[in-house]
Amino acid sequence: NLEGLQPRAPDPGFATSDKLMSERARLFHANPWRGVFYVTGGGSDFIAEMLTTAGASRSVLEMTVPYANSALTELLGRTPEQACSAATARTMAMAAFQRARTLSDDKQGPALFGLACTASLATDREKRGKHRAHIAVQTEWETHSAEITLAGDRATEEAQLLDAIWVCINATLDAQADAHHLPHPISTRRAEPVWRQVLLGETPAAVSTDHDGGLIVSGSFNPLHAGHQGMLSAAEAMTGRAGAFELSMLNADKPPLDYHEVGVRLAQFNVPIWLTRLPTFVDKAEYFPNAIFAVGVDTITRIDAPRFYAGIAGRDAAIAQLAASGCSFLVFGRLDGDQFVHLEDVDLSAPLRRLCRAVPESVFREDISSTELRGRATPSTV
Repeated sequence: NLEGLQPRAPDPGFATSDKLMSERARLFHANPWRGVFYVTGGGSDFIAEMLTTAGASRSVLEMTVPYANSALTELLGRTPEQACSAATARTMAMAAFQRARTLSDDKQGPALFGLACTASLATDREKRGKHRAHIAVQTEWETHSAEITLAGDRATEEAQLLDAIWVCINATLDAQADAHHLPHPISTRRAEPVWRQVLLGETPAAVSTDHDGGLIVSGSFNPLHAGHQGMLSAAEAMTGRAGAFELSMLNADKPPLDYHEVGVRLAQFNVPIWLTRLPTFVDKAEYFPNAIFAVGVDTITRIDAPRFYAGIAGRDAAIAQLAASGCSFLVFGRLDGDQFVHLEDVDLSAPLRRLCRAVPESVFREDISSTELRGRATPSTV
């Protein structure tokens, strides 16, 4: 029952503070930048300041708060290993940047950006670990990220986070602040020219050294390990072809890799590595006709799964395209639980099975995985 409630008189002090805060939003709305904002776990004061300041429609293309775990999973295309982390913030920022390109009439516009904030602030229940936030900004050329440590009650931490987000905005988009002398250090990874070209679709692929594209080992390589390297060596021995790895910046239903991730993953290789925007094997086969793709048995079963093609008809059409391209698959067994699964252990549609050749366990077996290695590693805030 709301009867009898009286409006509260405005606090003069708050009004003055609000006026001062909105001035920075007004100045930002007047600049050429336009972007998408993804904020979760904190940052409500920032959203309010941006949207209640006149001119927001000039710089804000969209704001989204993926608060529920399921909402964040839907946004990223996967469940993050840690919701409040630098990696998650960068991935969110890249998703926001891609969304900005979708919403903007000028998709190649250099003044588009994505901003993300994922926070773990004071709440009504006890939390383990420090209160913190990760902020990331993605532009056409750069990936920026910062970690903020917070202390106080919820209102105090929200105020601290509000100021920190503005520090990041001013340092990364206004280019008026010295990021090396900020209260919150900002890490920046600038793209190599070819990374930007691949991300924006100006070129579908680039290779580190000469390679004919005849034998490809695709993966996310997060991290590269002995299993990947052993697959390449075994595939070269079985086919007589020179092999190369392939890292796609694009993944089906996931945001592209940010420039920090691209740099970290490419630095692992001292053999030919293709950087592409080829998320599916149909895309890869079109770019690498007559190639042999070395894959794990888990990958070949995903290639055959109708759910990735909106049904059996779509799956069959995709496999027909693979066959028409002259491509085939060299399939390696993989440990699943306590069982080592071979190609002959899985049910595949007949057209896809005709494109496959099994690698005997006696030729190659390596039970390590990137997921297992990440699980062993100490979580990083980089």
